[in-house]
Amino acid sequence: MYKILLVEDDSETADFVKSAFELEGMAVDIAVDGQDGYEHFQTNEYDIVLLDLEMPRMGGEELVVKIRNINPYIDIIVYTNYSRYADIKKLVNLGINGYVNKGPEADLKELINIVKEKLEPITADTMRTLIKETDIMKAY
Repeated sequence: MYKILLVEDDSETADFVKSAFELEGMAVDIAVDGQDGYEHFQTNEYDIVLLDLEMPRMGGEELVVKIRNINPYIDIIVYTNYSRYADIKKLVNLGINGYVNKGPEADLKELINIVKEKLEPITADTMRTLIKETDIMKAY
């Protein structure tokens, strides 16, 4: 079973997202702000992190940096209403692996699909293709 850390200060949103992922067979821990998320991450194992950006005690940007210092490989998906291009570009440079808007037109199914895609193991066919492409690149 996959385990998700959801860092979200709005309890209604957090409960809604958690329920959706639990219906998909995934376990979800909720952290109520960035500091709480950081503490959860230090003491638990997660397969992916979903986080908001604007939160009390520690914002999402600072949390991304702290998580990357602990684990540079875990996927981090930003799920927020905050959508200024320059800030998202900065987050990509800090190492986020995706961004989904949670505003009024948000598509929870899109978030679920992105998370599933990140968590699903590579198929044998995909692995063979990657190896073949690597071998081709070595020839150059």
